[in-house]
Amino acid sequence: MEVRRMNMKIRSSYGGDTVVVSKSKSNFSVETVLVLVGLAASLLILPVILPPLPPPPMMLLLVPIVILGGLMVFAFLPSCSLISGCQKGVI
Repeated sequence: MEVRRMNMKIRSSYGGDTVVVSKSKSNFSVETVLVLVGLAASLLILPVILPPLPPPPMMLLLVPIVILGGLMVFAFLPSCSLISGCQKGVI
């Protein structure tokens, strides 16, 4: 299987140097497709082979909730503060 590429020459407006730009017809190379297929196969096969893990401690389960809460607080905080010298009503 041969991958054909189209070459396009672009002349720079600064120095007149010719730059060759290669355009590929597909977004994924053969290597990328093989990596993605291997990853998908491992996600399907490994859960069947490996034994189930014990549940994590309760404190560890609260970490995503704390992160989400912090992000919500930061999302609704005003971006202007008194220290930065912003005027009220001006964003």
